[in-house]
Amino acid sequence: MSQTLGNFLERARKHHCKGWKWGFFLFLGGALGANFMIRPHHAEFGLDAYPGFWALFGLALTIAMVFVMKKIIQPLLVRPEETVDDA
Repeated sequence: MSQTLGNFLERARKHHCKGWKWGFFLFLGGALGANFMIRPHHAEFGLDAYPGFWALFGLALTIAMVFVMKKIIQPLLVRPEETVDDA
């Protein structure tokens, strides 16, 4: 079963990558659009009442995580390449 699913996903990735990407974008856009029409009964937090809040919140935190990882964490992890001396 897993081998068949793996083969399917590999073929889909190689041949239909652009179609999958646009399909996911369409799904995310539809979910965001549905958030404008389907509103929660009452918001748990103050900002939950605004449509698209969680999408913007996720985007902002993703950008912040990339910045932190690239500018702060990566310099701590990167080490100079070790060379082996023959002497």
